[in-house]
Order: sequence, then C-alpha cells, then structure tokens
Amino acid sequence: MPKFKGIPIIHPSALMRDQSMLLVAANDLKKSLEEPPEHYKPFPSIEDVRAFTATTFSFDIEKPKYRTMGDNAPIEMVGLCATSTEALCVPVRGEYTAELKRIFKGAKAVIGHNCIQYDLPELRNIDIKIDSECQVWDTMLLQHLVCPDLPHDLEFVGSQFVSKPAWKDDKTEGWELYCCRDTDVTYQVWLDLLPMVRKERLLDLYQNVQVPLARICHLLHTTGFKVNPNRIGEVRDRLIKEQDGLETQLPEFLRTRTVPIRKRALAPPGTLGKSGKPVKYVSVPATEKIVPWRSSPAKQRYFYSNDPGCLGMEPILDLKTGNVTTGKMAIAKLFAKTHNPAVTAIGKLNKIDEIITTFAKTDMLAISRMYPHFNVHGTASGRLSASEPNLQNIPESVRCIYVPSHEGWKIVDVDYSNIENRLTAILAGDTARLQKYADPKYSDYKLLVSRAYGIPESEVVKDNSREAPYGKCKAIVLGINYGLGAKKISKMYDIPLKEVHHLLDTWKSEIKLTSLWQQKTAEEAKRTGVLTTPFQRKRYFWTSSTYTESLSFLPQSCAADIIFRAMIALYYDRINWPEEKVKRIIPVYKLVPPRCNMLLQVHDSLVWEAPPEEVDELIDTLKLVMEQPIPELENYRIPVSIKIGDSWSD
Repeated sequence: MPKFKGIPIIHPSALMRDQSMLLVAANDLKKSLEEPPEHYKPFPSIEDVRAFTATTFSFDIEKPKYRTMGDNAPIEMVGLCATSTEALCVPVRGEYTAELKRIFKGAKAVIGHNCIQYDLPELRNIDIKIDSECQVWDTMLLQHLVCPDLPHDLEFVGSQFVSKPAWKDDKTEGWELYCCRDTDVTYQVWLDLLPMVRKERLLDLYQNVQVPLARICHLLHTTGFKVNPNRIGEVRDRLIKEQDGLETQLPEFLRTRTVPIRKRALAPPGTLGKSGKPVKYVSVPATEKIVPWRSSPAKQRYFYSNDPGCLGMEPILDLKTGNVTTGKMAIAKLFAKTHNPAVTAIGKLNKIDEIITTFAKTDMLAISRMYPHFNVHGTASGRLSASEPNLQNIPESVRCIYVPSHEGWKIVDVDYSNIENRLTAILAGDTARLQKYADPKYSDYKLLVSRAYGIPESEVVKDNSREAPYGKCKAIVLGINYGLGAKKISKMYDIPLKEVHHLLDTWKSEIKLTSLWQQKTAEEAKRTGVLTTPFQRKRYFWTSSTYTESLSFLPQSCAADIIFRAMIALYYDRINWPEEKVKRIIPVYKLVPPRCNMLLQVHDSLVWEAPPEEVDELIDTLKLVMEQPIPELENYRIPVSIKIGDSWSD
C-alpha cells in the first residue's frame, strides 16, 4: 500500500468560525502539491560535519528521553541547516561535540524556534556557545510579531509558511530524520518571516525589546520563587476547613460523601481464580469519595430543574457559546435573583477547589522553589503569559506561601498605578481625565456613583456586589473600557437595561474625549484591519470582535511595552545586554543593587526580593526608572505604588 501524505490546510468551516486564519488559508492555496525534496544526512560522518562551515544556519536540539526524564534528559542530537531542503543531524558525542562547539563559536547568525529561552541555554549547559556578537533569529518571536493572534508552535508555523507535509507526529523513521525536518522547516520559515518583519517595520522591536525580554524571561524561570512548605500546609488546612463549613449550606445530594466500591489489587501469591489457575489481580472492597458539587450536571440539576429540593430557575446561557452554563457568571446571577446561600456557597467552593488543586497541591509540600515559565509569545496584545504554574493569576489568599530566598530578606512589589485607564486617557488626549488621576484618592467608579445616584464621592461605599451602586458603576466603567454595549453589560451583570443606558450616558458625558477616541479607534481597526501602538507593536483584526479587541489592545499593549523597557533598563547586566542597546529604547536606565533579584512580572507589576540594607536603594532605583517620562507618550509619567513585606502577601 502506498503511504499517503497530506499538506496541512484550514477547513472552510473552521475558517468561518475563526476569521483570524484568513492569511493562513491564503498561504495554503499557494502551496505546491509537489512534495519538497529532503537532502538530509540524518547520520553524517565526522567528515560531513567538519565540512559544515556556514556561519548563518538554523539549528534544533532533540532530547528523545525527555518524556521519561524531563528537563534532566540529555541532548542527544543537534540539527544544522544552512540551505533549504538540506540538513544534517549531528550526534552529541566525542569528536562530533567538538565540531559542534567550533560551528557555534564561529557563527555570525543562528536561527532557531524558541531558541532564546530553550535551545541556546540548553546548549550552554554542555559548553556549546555562540559569540556575544552573534545575531540570534528566533522564529517563534518573529512570527509572534507579525501574526500575534495565531498559534506559535513550530508545527503550526511550519504549516503556515512551508509546503512540507505534516511531519511532527511521525517519528517512525527515527529521531534523526525528525530533527533534520525540524531544522529545515525552521530555516525555510525564517526566509519568509524576516522580510515580513522588515516590511512591517518590526525589526527594531524584535532586536531591542523582544530578544532581551526573552533572555530576562529565561532568567526569571531559572531564578524561581521560594515557597514555604509549612505555609502551604497551613493554607490547605484552612481552605479544606472552609470547604467543610460551606458544604453544610448545600442540599444533601450535593454534599461530599463516601461510597463503597470494589477495586483491583495485586493478588497474594498462590491465589487461584474460578478456573483453578493462578491470577495476578483480585477485586477487594474499598471506598471512593464522591463530590457532586464539582459536577456540572449535578449543579445544572440543582439550579434549573424542578425536582424536589432544586431551584427550578430559568437556565442561564453562556454569552459566547449559547449553551446552558453553571459558571461564575451564572452563579452570580442566580444569587442576585434568589439570595440562596447554597448558590453562593457553590461559587465559593468552586473557587477554593481551584486554589487547592492548582496553587496549593499536596505535591507542593515537598517543593522548596517554583520555577514558572514566562512566555514572550503568550498573548496577542504583547503581554507576557506564565505557565507551570501561572503565578500571574495566583489568588491573594495563597501568596503568603511565597517568601524571599534568604532569612530576613524582603519581598518588594512595585505596581504601575491605574496604568490602563491612564493610557486610554493619554491616547485619547483626555487631559481632564488625566488631571483627575493625579489625585491618589480619585476613583472612576466613585465619580460615576456620585454623578448617577447623587451620592457624595466621600460617602460612596466600596461594595462590588451587583445590587450596590459601586458594583454597578464598576461594571459600567470596565464595560466601556472594553467596548461592551448596553445589552451585553445588562446580560452579564443583571442590571436593568434602562439603568445601564442611564449609567452609560452619564459616564460618557464625563469622558467625552475618551468616548470619541474609542469610536475612532474601532473604526480605524475595522477599516484598515490593523492598529499600531506608539511603541510600533501591531495587531491585525479579522473577526467580528474587532470593536472590543481593538479597544483593549492599545492600552494593554502599551502597558506591556512600558514595563518591558523598565525590566531591561533595570536588569540588562544580568543578561549581558550592551548598555548602548538599552539607550535605544529608554532614556533613563539604572541597574538595581547587585543582590536584588527580579522574581516575577505580573501584568503591570514587578516582584523583587532584596536584603534589608538594599531595600531603600532598590525602591529609589525602581521609582527613577519606572516613573520616568515616556517619550512615545508625550513624556507622560505613570506613578508606581510599592509594597514591602516578609512574603508576597504581607
């Protein structure tokens, strides 16, 4: 039987659901149906490797034992490619390793996919290094700049730009051939991507921001954040006790219970089965814990059915999918309608369960340090994402487990104050709104409460519940920031439509210039299909969500680039980044004290650890760099707030 191969394409139905794939579909139609040649040497001789003298090449490392050994798995092979369709896979052993050291040391430009945060550091661990002047082209970062909304893994990027049939799931012909294909695809992708980056004038952003940022992200990962196992146990005990108390508020059929079961166990030696033959396993009595309130069908029954003991409420539909939902929004709406304590208890139980199973797991009791990954390519707006674990979303109640690396040191958290609202006002030229932010006690939400309900700002109660004026006004301000209309805000927050219209009109009269800017911005995104920030970062718009996505993109992206530049200005020595390159992106730069360490970047804030004698100097340095005038934003300064404690939560 012939072996058929397919070229990856986007199915028309998928394209109708997600129009951001239009460019990918266009590329698919241009692909050749003729399979490209593979002039590979998966098992090169030492003479073949010695003959490799290219100074610009793509590379890829492979760790076949990674699935069983994790990060400790050794690099067994390195792919090299300096010409399309030609590649060789060099084993990491003996004379071959010496040749790899020669090749990388003599390189003037290397090309890899996610190579800054992964491949190059891994190679450095085995003493294979590039020169400090070597140009690094990371195709994952390049593709993220020109296609921020698309997936960024090599399998997808390769299918986007190269006519090679799908290869990622086929290792039947050996890891060596697989490595050659990865390396060849990376090279071909680079040939297409680099002209695109230059054409879109994104090269400076790549070289001066994305590259050093990726190095800092790798450093954050290797630095990690110390955890106190004793506090993890305390947090778990406290949360489990709180769960037990909340369960008493649930109807009986939703409470946790233990049921008898039978499970398979190893049979004692000499055990015979019914047939009289020896058996390996037997069935033994056991118990199993059932937690009904975790089950969506069980919650749907309680919320929406007319069974005895159930609420019989009208089903609440997810705004995106149209399906019946029991999520956070549904629980909040149901409680607003029923004021049933069991409903709010379910919401709290869900939240606590997520914390316990994600941020305070039992296996963390044996861990002394967490090493999260920070992803430069993580979001379409340019903001970083974090994973394994995602410390950017960790709840306040768990932050107490994160402590300084040394006894007596301090955690310093520095946060840009109200940065997205300030940036929206700056971009809109809304000077009146900016002047209000100069007062540290000012609140958009309190002002709207005062205007809409006639309550003096000083008497407004900060109550986020859906019935409270403050909670309603907060929903309106946030909704306008992200371009939500009256009907959607009304549905999301269960505020009467007439009241929503009144609040919207009142707030828009307060921010006239901002409202006008939002309208113009959304129209430009729809008309041109692209928006460019003052920091030259771009996003392309193809979907029906253009209005809301365009309004959130500009302030979020600008906030990201402001904090990225500050990170580089404060930490460039730790990544061996030249001072002359720092000058290209930020006027004022100063290194933090030598023993202070950056631990996290969490959206608009940076988390540090410092010895007590360097805390004051650290704070002065942070304020100097982070509060400096921003040339791209008419030299506007954004203030920071600083917190100091013995743990992240103190």
